[in-house]
Amino acid sequence: MADAKKAAKASAGVKRKGLADADGNDSFKSIPEKKPRAQSEAQKAREAQMSELAREYMEQYAAGKAMEDKPFVGAQPLLLRKPQIATVEETERYTAVACRTLEKLIAAAPGVHVRIGDDAKQSKEARALLEASTDEEGVDDKDTSPLLVSVARDTMHTVPHLEFPPPAPTGKRLLIYIGTPSRYLSMCIKSQRGRFDTAYEQDRLVILCRGVCMLPLGAQEQNIFGVDEDAVFKTICRSLKAKGQICWGHGPNTKAKLLTAMYGYPEHQPMPPTLTHSAKHDDMHTMDYLVDYLKYLNQVQMARPQEPVKNWYDTGLLVSVLTGAAATAGVSILTDSDGLGILRDASIGHIISKLNQMVTVEPYSTSRGVYNFWIGDGACRLNGGVELTMHLIENYKAKSMTTLFIFNNEKWAIEDNLVAGTFEEHHLYNKGFYELLSEHDNVVMCSSDSELRQTMSLLSNRVDKYMKGEMPPSLNIVVIRG
Repeated sequence: MADAKKAAKASAGVKRKGLADADGNDSFKSIPEKKPRAQSEAQKAREAQMSELAREYMEQYAAGKAMEDKPFVGAQPLLLRKPQIATVEETERYTAVACRTLEKLIAAAPGVHVRIGDDAKQSKEARALLEASTDEEGVDDKDTSPLLVSVARDTMHTVPHLEFPPPAPTGKRLLIYIGTPSRYLSMCIKSQRGRFDTAYEQDRLVILCRGVCMLPLGAQEQNIFGVDEDAVFKTICRSLKAKGQICWGHGPNTKAKLLTAMYGYPEHQPMPPTLTHSAKHDDMHTMDYLVDYLKYLNQVQMARPQEPVKNWYDTGLLVSVLTGAAATAGVSILTDSDGLGILRDASIGHIISKLNQMVTVEPYSTSRGVYNFWIGDGACRLNGGVELTMHLIENYKAKSMTTLFIFNNEKWAIEDNLVAGTFEEHHLYNKGFYELLSEHDNVVMCSSDSELRQTMSLLSNRVDKYMKGEMPPSLNIVVIRG
């Protein structure tokens, strides 16, 4: 700890491009000089994959509205001009209708698949249902068993993963989702898109979410507002158990590991080696270095489960590409319930408020942890993210190691449907602003893959030392240009 403070003091006032290393030197000075070279075939392939992710996000985010002549019936949003709270009598009546309907649906269905979302995992019924399922090899099979229970993909991104268990197949089963679904969140984490749409079109979709139950009622899907969620969920669990043995949906011998990560005390793993670089990195895409860092953070969380290692992601094109690249690689984005809520709402700039909370509000500010925030330059400027972070840096008293990552591509992207004719009006003239910021000791501008590699390596070294008590807490900004 003393050596780190000495190095920081020695580097104060020294003009440099990269963050200071353990000796107080410019970390970019060790980057070897390389002549520019043409992209390799591997890099071109990765570039095409990232471009495809970006294209998918743009198309889905800017999807056209529904046909105006489509009948406004069925399970549609209820738009209220003023708050409307169900009375006790109304709640009992609505709940009774939902419970009776679900009992009949489950009894008549040839198969049922229950998925537990993140905001439902703390329910006693949810945990009991998951624990009651069997994942013994040869006893039951997730592909043929009529009754399945599984953990939704959003929940898996709140615990460390380097490889996700196999997804549970819904097939033609009645699909019951307990929790809050989100189209944007499922897009970010590359969840199995289209599963809800197919079940909805075939009148076999049930969603229990925040006092509302969507379910097949009569000839189409309908919403029942004002239900007692706990009572409805208990009815679902009771009906499932009466129907037969419930199978774990993620394959044999995978239940204990996942449930331990969600509810128990996972066994400590050894601290991972810090990130290093070799010639093979020349064929990597920019996003690959960031995914490698997320993978490293997952390993750190496995090694130190008692200390939180978390990420929060803003709404934006490049941030969404990062989460999609991580999910595609089988790496958890390692967020929490608040982080999932931010992505569900597609809330632009929300993570800046979260950063302020983690740094200034107890008990977060007085607890150890490694926290990372990812945001685009447009959303960051719109919400005063840099101004707030610079203020927090000057008065930093928190116990955590915190980093704000800003993607600086100088334009709005996913928030608007960018086409050639509208590019100029979406251009952000912020290049000089971020270059000025990079003069600060706690800010680094990464303008090339080599600089980004070096910075990710340095950050992994800092995290390693911080976890071992050899590095003081700090707050830094990493600007990723391009």
